[in-house]
Amino acid sequence: MTKMVSKSKDTTDQETLSKNWEKYRGSIVMVVGDEIFATKRAKKVHKIVQEIEEKFHRRPLITYIPKEGTLILFT
Repeated sequence: MTKMVSKSKDTTDQETLSKNWEKYRGSIVMVVGDEIFATKRAKKVHKIVQEIEEKFHRRPLITYIPKEGTLILFT
C-alpha cells in the first residue's frame, strides 16, 4: 500500500508560479493554488488581495516578477 503525501498550500502556489512565471514579467502576481492574479499597478494589489482572501479564505503568495533584462543587485 502506497502512503500518500499531502502537499502544503505554499508548495502548490510555488509550483504554479514556477510553471507560469514567464507570462507575468513586469507584473506583481498573487498566486492561490492553481490561480494567478496579476497587475502592473501597485495601487491595485490591496483590492485584489482582499478579493482573493474573501474567495479563498487565505492569503495568496505575492511577488514581483521583473522584466527580462532587469539587473537585480544584492548586497
